[in-house]
This record gives sequence, structure tokens and C-alpha cells, in this order.
Amino acid sequence: MIASDTKGTVIKIAQAKFEEIFKHWPLLRKELAVRTEDGKTGQKASGNYYELWFKNGSMISVVSKDTSRGLRATAAILEEAALIEEVPYNEVLLPQMNIKRREVDGTLNPEEPSAAQIFITTSAERTVFMYQKLIEITINAVLRPKEYFSWGLSYEVPLHYGLLDKATLMDQRYSSTVSEESFSRENLSIWTGNSKDAWLDSKRLNKRRTLLKCERKA
Repeated sequence: MIASDTKGTVIKIAQAKFEEIFKHWPLLRKELAVRTEDGKTGQKASGNYYELWFKNGSMISVVSKDTSRGLRATAAILEEAALIEEVPYNEVLLPQMNIKRREVDGTLNPEEPSAAQIFITTSAERTVFMYQKLIEITINAVLRPKEYFSWGLSYEVPLHYGLLDKATLMDQRYSSTVSEESFSRENLSIWTGNSKDAWLDSKRLNKRRTLLKCERKA
């Protein structure tokens, strides 16, 4: 299962990405099952979901969190996870993975990870639920490295490989209409703002740090 907070957008992105994958590796398209009801390849799509069915019996389902209650899945990718709040995650998405993945013959593989989850997101403010989830995963990555993994990167990596334009990025960074916090969240993987338990408001503190008069000599 692939899930996102935004209805419709994740469906369109998934369709475009899978078509790109099939373009580069056309043999993968031949692994799609043929639906008996209409004789078409195993792809089904609407405004609420997008599904891929494969010959080995497995399925990839792309849904928004609002339309996935009651479904069942054995693993999940949560796209733009920072936007997903506590209740939808704990009461809609997480219960879907209460079942174990079985082999083709119906047996259970004891080495198979259960309810595997991948969180993909740009950074957000530290007040959101997923920031606490990030802290939890990062701590578990230290304590249980075989089961958890956490990493982040800034714009330098895609810039190095030619996926981003440096001039455009620098225009954004030094624009008077783009705050440093916004640029940090979108391009530097830096979570900004206060946690709900913070004693001081960081935005108010930064405003008070402005120099009213700069003295360059005694």
C-alpha cells in the first residue's frame, strides 16, 4: 500500500511514476496480471485509488488516508508523511497492516518483516505528529539497527547529479518572499519551529535578536 494525506494528488503521481518505470524496464509490465473480467492488464484507477495486480498474486494499492479505512495491506509507503496526523495514522492506516504477508503457497515466512513501513516526506514544523514519529524511528535505529533506519539529505545531492537547477534554488534562498524556515524545510531537511513542550517561541526570539544599531568600533 502507498498512502498520502492528499486525495487525488498521490494517485496521479503514482500513475506517472509507474508509467516511467515501465518505460525504462518494459519487462516489468509483462509481470502484470490480466484481469479476467475485461482482459486488460492488471491496472485499475479512479479518483480515489490506483491498483497494480501482478501474476504472482501480489498487489500495490495507492490510496489517500480518507478512502482507505477498512482495507488490508502487509506493508506501507507513506508519501508526504509530515501531513498525516496522529488519528488517521493510528486508527486508519496502521490497523490495515494487522495481517502477515504469506508466500505463494500460503505459508508464513518467519524471516519476513511484518508491517514494514517507509516514511517519505519533506520536513515540516516540529509541532506535527510525524516529527515525534521521526524521533522515535531515529532512536530505534540506534537501538535496533536491523529493524529501523532513518536518513535525510539536503538539496546538494540532487544538485550534484543534475536533478535541480542551482540558479533557481539560489533565487529561492535569497528571495525576500521566501523565509529561511520555509527554505530549510523544503530543501535542507531541517524541521523548524518549537515543539509543543518548548518554553520559548523561536519565531519571537529571532525577532528580538535583530540589531537596531550596528556599532563597528568602540
